[in-house]
Amino acid sequence: MAGLWGAIDGIVKVMSEQTDTIGLQLTDFGLSPEEAKIYLHLGRKGTMSALQTSRELHVARTKVYRILDKLIAKQLVSIQLDDQGKKFVANSYEQLKLLVTKKEAEAARLREELPGTFKQLAEVWGKGERVSKVLYYTGPAGLEQVTWNSLRAKGVLRIYEVGESMTTFLDQKFAEKVREELVERGIRTLQLTNKRRIEPYTKVAKMVRELWEVRYVDPKKLNLQFECLIYNDVFCLYQFSGEEQFCVEVYNEKLAAMQKQLFDFVWNEAERMKILSDEGEAEVERRKWVSK
Repeated sequence: MAGLWGAIDGIVKVMSEQTDTIGLQLTDFGLSPEEAKIYLHLGRKGTMSALQTSRELHVARTKVYRILDKLIAKQLVSIQLDDQGKKFVANSYEQLKLLVTKKEAEAARLREELPGTFKQLAEVWGKGERVSKVLYYTGPAGLEQVTWNSLRAKGVLRIYEVGESMTTFLDQKFAEKVREELVERGIRTLQLTNKRRIEPYTKVAKMVRELWEVRYVDPKKLNLQFECLIYNDVFCLYQFSGEEQFCVEVYNEKLAAMQKQLFDFVWNEAERMKILSDEGEAEVERRKWVSK
């Protein structure tokens, strides 16, 4: 008997873990954790009253009603009336397609409105734009922020790269989105690296073919210790290895101009790297600098 109860306990644990996983996935569709919990419960149990749902999930009935109203608005739950009163039933999980369609439509609308919004904001934004400032960020979220900020680059983005690509420090999905935006905005990227070879790192072929150039710097001549981004009037540096993880953005026109000159001087002396594939594979083309 003990073995039977142990097996049952194991099954219940697995089912609970599956529910938690599915609930987490549902939050990606815009449901709150509480909404996902009640929607899943109704999906498993079928038609239920708010009181039954409240008792089984140990959630206050008034709160259950509020959550049910939100699920009804999202067309994931329907009301069913019978001789015992009002009850609730989960609609087909295929209704999630409707949520995705709505999100896509909303994203398309916002994308269409962006140029007009930018134009209006430009009239009131950045009156003190040329005032020098230093911004400090920490953690992965900070790195994502300064990386996304670099998409403001006008024309050219200069990079001292310590890793092989931004994927060394950032989530691949986010990194690919940034590369797609580089293409969309027509930003040309010049990258300096101490690595003689770069392995394939992206599926954004157009960026590699048309907007990316990379050159090798002998570390005996210039050992790159920090990742650096230079664009517009911004000089940004960050370190995400070891215990120190931070990003610093310096907004100063003269500093940025000087850093661009230094970068271009190194760029002109660096060795060209031959791009071997649309996925970003590259290696040193020929040796130019000779270390003593």
